Amino acid sequence: MPALGPWKKRGLATPVKRTLRRAMLLTGTGIGRTMHVAGGRSRGVFMDKMMGGDVIARMLKAEGVEKVFGIIDGTYFGLYSSLRKYDIDLITPRHETSAAHMAGAYARITGKLGVCMASNGPGVANILPGIAVENGEGNRVLLLTSTRRTGTGYPDRGGTYQYFNQVGVIKPMAKWSGAVPSHARLPELMRRAFRKSFHGRPGVVHVDVPENIMNGEEAAPAFLDPHQYRRTDPITPCSAQIEAAADLLLKAGLPIIHAGSGVVHAMAFAELQELAELLQAPVLTSWAAQCVAGRPSAGDSDDPRRAQSSGAERRGRGAHTGIAAGRNGLVGQGAILASGIATKNDSG
Repeated sequence: MPALGPWKKRGLATPVKRTLRRAMLLTGTGIGRTMHVAGGRSRGVFMDKMMGGDVIARMLKAEGVEKVFGIIDGTYFGLYSSLRKYDIDLITPRHETSAAHMAGAYARITGKLGVCMASNGPGVANILPGIAVENGEGNRVLLLTSTRRTGTGYPDRGGTYQYFNQVGVIKPMAKWSGAVPSHARLPELMRRAFRKSFHGRPGVVHVDVPENIMNGEEAAPAFLDPHQYRRTDPITPCSAQIEAAADLLLKAGLPIIHAGSGVVHAMAFAELQELAELLQAPVLTSWAAQCVAGRPSAGDSDDPRRAQSSGAERRGRGAHTGIAAGRNGLVGQGAILASGIATKNDSG
């Protein structure tokens, strides 16, 4: 409650208190809001205060996140305690690596962003194998980790309990990794993670949040819609390139479709079947797209065009030399249509 000295002298302190309490009860501002007073006079302005975890949960909701996978810990109480408010379910596995795999599978099945979390130190160490696999598989996963309070790490002052350079360890095995230095920059780093996640080839992005920022309250930031900080509409392909590709395929004597995980992420199963039927072309898949073979859209079991793993993956990356040029590469001779295949030079 703000200082009421000027009103007390006029005998108005009690009515003012009563009015403020009534306003707070009616508007729900009794918790997490502060009334600013300057020069003994109230401006009548309430400023929202939010925990860092609440800020993260709200931004996840804006991105369409419905599930978060992770094991709860006091260092990110501010996050998981806010999830239910935004209708986000917390699903707890038996091990942190399982949380990463569950997030990756969720992303592949739904086409949405998979989110997992791990607590500082041992929890983050446990999730590392899952991060390596999910990033290698090209699954769109956001990893949220807690770390010790600001001032004790980056760089480590020495002797900090359950602490190591989590960003330094995760960065080489992830698509992007960053640490949040202050409450004010939390939304900025989250927006950057979302941009990285939806740009180019899917993979794992990581945001490391100190526990005092995750659980501490500061002034609520301005929130943006996803389309205000990242691309939300697909890039329109060049019509000339589409015509050239179509002409190449129609002129090919024995066209073959080699489908990759891009088909899975785009949920383009029906389009793959339609193209295969139109070209009367067999469908091969990469390891990451083997699930295409089991879907009804890939054809009946007796259909000779039914998708099968090419086996090229078993013989190493060199088997793709000259097949995929870019994400949707085309080469002559047969021709082979490589759909959703990332090449060695594809840094997206």
